[in-house]
Amino acid sequence: MTPVVESTPVIPFPSIEWFEQLANLMNTNRARQEQLGYVDCVAVFSVGDDSNGETPRHFQVRFEEFEAVGVNEISSDEVASADFSLVASNSIWSEMIRSIAEGDGQPDLDHSLNRLSHMGTPMKLNASDPLKADLYFRYNQSLQEFFDASAGFTTVFPEAI
Repeated sequence: MTPVVESTPVIPFPSIEWFEQLANLMNTNRARQEQLGYVDCVAVFSVGDDSNGETPRHFQVRFEEFEAVGVNEISSDEVASADFSLVASNSIWSEMIRSIAEGDGQPDLDHSLNRLSHMGTPMKLNASDPLKADLYFRYNQSLQEFFDASAGFTTVFPEAI
């Protein structure tokens, strides 16, 4: 009898499916989220930097308590309705995701959300006011854990990256 081998999903980045998989993994691992604390915000992760000639794609994730309760791809006009957005080029996002995969769920020190966004470069935090920007810093560890879950599946990147 041949053993059944479970394969890990292969999901392209950036895509709505990729962010939905992260949400599913977050919701499945509620105990870990409870250790970190609740998250209550609407975040947009913008992949692509129009200053680099890339057409940005915007993925909105709604977090409530210990779950990701909604994932949508939204238009540029809708980004301002979020509490905050993180904007980076395709290459910066893919470097972070690759670092997470290589570190078995932990990025190296140069590729954490905190490090990449700390000085506003290469990842930029946008928010309409300081209190909304503070939500990003307040929930940073939970947001990092959200992205760290990408080590649980295989991410494929467009050849242009």
